[in-house]
Amino acid sequence: MAKTKKKQDQLEMGFSEGVTYGGDFDSAFSYSLGDLGELTFPEEDMRDKYPALKQAWEHYQSVLEVCKTKEQEDED
Repeated sequence: MAKTKKKQDQLEMGFSEGVTYGGDFDSAFSYSLGDLGELTFPEEDMRDKYPALKQAWEHYQSVLEVCKTKEQEDED
């Protein structure tokens, strides 16, 4: 009984398994990436440097497109 009461109190206070929730989630939040300039990701450089990685990435993109097409066909 005591353990259940403690868990109920934690949930009412906004605590859940050691995580604290707080603040106003309805408040406006915005950000801009405009100041970052051109972004380059290490993965792109790695694909250029390693042909096998580039080939695997292209294969992944092809399989992903096939899966997306299949999902869309299943929805119709």
